[in-house]
Amino acid sequence: MSQLNHHQPDISQLKIDRTPRNNKIWRSAYFTNAVIVMMICVSALYLSAGVFIPTSDIDKTQVKPVIKTANKNLLSASIDSSKAVVLNNNQVKPSDISKLKTILDASGHIVARRIATVSSQVTGKLNKLNIEEGQRVYKSDVLAELDNKQAVITHQLTLAELAAKRAGLEELELLFKQQNKRFNRNKLLAKQQLISEQLLEDSQFKNAQLAIQMKNKQALVQLAQQRVALAQYQLSQHQIRAPFDGVVISKNAQVGELISAGSSGGGFIRTGVGTIVDMSSLEIEVEVGESYIHRVFAGQKVIAKLDAYPKWQIHSEVVAIIPTADRQKASIKVRVKFFEIDPRILPDMGVKVSFINQEAHSDEKEIQTHVAVL
Repeated sequence: MSQLNHHQPDISQLKIDRTPRNNKIWRSAYFTNAVIVMMICVSALYLSAGVFIPTSDIDKTQVKPVIKTANKNLLSASIDSSKAVVLNNNQVKPSDISKLKTILDASGHIVARRIATVSSQVTGKLNKLNIEEGQRVYKSDVLAELDNKQAVITHQLTLAELAAKRAGLEELELLFKQQNKRFNRNKLLAKQQLISEQLLEDSQFKNAQLAIQMKNKQALVQLAQQRVALAQYQLSQHQIRAPFDGVVISKNAQVGELISAGSSGGGFIRTGVGTIVDMSSLEIEVEVGESYIHRVFAGQKVIAKLDAYPKWQIHSEVVAIIPTADRQKASIKVRVKFFEIDPRILPDMGVKVSFINQEAHSDEKEIQTHVAVL
């Protein structure tokens, strides 16, 4: 009996929990149902007002402010978006705009429209060189000087010849003046029959002869003047001057070398002292495939990015499409000019360009104009 009481089960745990339950779930469900009922009631009232109340009885003064408010909100949203587009296009993130508005991407190089290797028209030894790489030069600046001893001597000889011709002309003018007076005197004496006709004829012949000799001397003087001018020009060619404003990008000769306009067979004569580039004439040269050339036209806006400065966007414009194609590459060259000149833009630099869609560009102009008016 004691063993049965020992194994009797414990029923104290079998109790009913009468504590109040959490009613949050029921409260949320009750709130949801209330909202749904309210929405149904509002819908019913709206439908009943539309069916049973004439449209003329509706107070239009209450509807207009709502419409104006909606339009104003839409307009402000469009203005904010347009301002964001303009800021992105000019300052912050133009890459996002280029993805939306560009119709063609291409790569090319920076080229100079005005570039010259400066040389001399005469052959001579280089005595002085006044340039270095990166130096800024201006038009007519003396870049180098050649040995001009022979040219100086030639110039002096022509001056001496000119002086001799002028002296001979002055002597002949004096004789002609004297002979002209004698001829006039003989004409008066011949009228008075004081001298013979033969003497008058000889005086007239002498006068005409001296007049012809004077013309010859004058022509010789003019010839000597032209020779002096030629010698002066040849002397000036021994000074090599800059043909335009630019920057020296290379120095091709040293003092003591021979300079000439043409190259020699042995290759010991330099054909130039240096190369000058006009930095204001830099532009982009791009090769566009024949399949995409119809997307490019003169005057089209372009965004250029230098390989050296990939985050710097340079606004540019298509100048012209070269009217010839490369048969091997199946491409056509396109010239693109810069709107801004910057010292960071250098010749032969790599550049990537994005051609802007004309419609997108016109839309951007309208947005900018709208923002400016507002």
